[in-house]
Amino acid sequence: MKSNECILWEASQIVNEYGDEIEIEIIQFRNQYHVTVNICQERPPFKDFTAIGIDLHSKRKAAKKALIKLYNQAYPQLFKH
Repeated sequence: MKSNECILWEASQIVNEYGDEIEIEIIQFRNQYHVTVNICQERPPFKDFTAIGIDLHSKRKAAKKALIKLYNQAYPQLFKH
């Protein structure tokens, strides 16, 4: 088996606390988890953000990395100190 072959693919959608729909795609390869998250609004205010998280052992950690990156893009005011 090649290391880049997909073992598992999952997709889901959630609505976050800000009312934005987030699409989550999880791909498990032999040697890592790859998570892509998107916010794409089809009505105003239009938003279009994408982020990727990768972890060698855990899809949860990969998803967390991706969501932190996504929230940094979509809601920068949350990360100002």
